Amino acid sequence: MRRPPRKPAGFNAASHERHHWWRSLLLKLALGGVSVAVLWWVIGGIAGLLLGLLIAARALGPALAPDLLALAGTAWRGLRHLAFRSVEGRYYQFKGHRIRVEDDELLPRRWLALQDLSTALGAPIPAAVLERRGPEALFEQRDGLYVRDEVVLMWLREQRDDRAGRLAHWIEREVWLPARGRKGNYQT
Repeated sequence: MRRPPRKPAGFNAASHERHHWWRSLLLKLALGGVSVAVLWWVIGGIAGLLLGLLIAARALGPALAPDLLALAGTAWRGLRHLAFRSVEGRYYQFKGHRIRVEDDELLPRRWLALQDLSTALGAPIPAAVLERRGPEALFEQRDGLYVRDEVVLMWLREQRDDRAGRLAHWIEREVWLPARGRKGNYQT
């Protein structure tokens, strides 16, 4: 039986340069600055400076455009990351209702805010009934009571309401399965 070819170990220059586009930008800006300085020195005065800037802008404009767009894209992604860092991965939405979700630190499971689930369902979810389902079914935090994802999923599947079925399907698809990865099974 023939083995697939292995990827070569070592340095990959093309991949390295894709991640270090700023070197190219700095080199082009340095060349433009040198050409402006030379023309300013040769011609002298404001006329030399303006002519140097005009020639450098015309010559380096097409060369700088991809690098400047890459810089703008990187800055935009960085600003978005900073703006959404505090809430990333914690807020979900079901039919216009915000549902707070917390990841468990040790096990592959998630905790959902009971108040948010009740609002999304349109009916109260009894915490006492959920607490009887397991030893660690509820979890108290300073912003409210949280319920384990599989416990609320079992409770919602027992309800005969159509909205409860849709909410159970949404929790399974958006919260329960991603927490467990591809190996998720229905054995709890």
